[in-house]
Amino acid sequence: MSAKNISGKFGEMYASKYLEQNGYKIIRRNYKTRFSEIDIVAKDGEVLCFVEVKTRKNKEFGLGLEAVDSNKRDKMILGARSYMASYSPSCDIRFDVVEVYGEVLHSGFLVSEVNLIKNAFCVD
Repeated sequence: MSAKNISGKFGEMYASKYLEQNGYKIIRRNYKTRFSEIDIVAKDGEVLCFVEVKTRKNKEFGLGLEAVDSNKRDKMILGARSYMASYSPSCDIRFDVVEVYGEVLHSGFLVSEVNLIKNAFCVD
């Protein structure tokens, strides 16, 4: 497994814990469809959140949020629609992004910063 994949997995695990510490209830991780993947599906109160996790070593090449481009947003929307069709929840939805900055060490993953961006983008 590449260092990028390892840091991504650590980032997703850390983001899940961070969300739980901030009152979210994790429903599902790595929800996959034929055309998309949602890193985390969670509830924040009565709102169903589809969460993209972006793990970076630093901000040298841009913020994690900046990597959630129109193509990624379109795929998240497809994934959310699939989830809603499959599980039929009747609630409001939101798209969040969690930026995790840190690095893989021999002893684990050292996180330097976490940012939760609620309602990172809207669906028209």
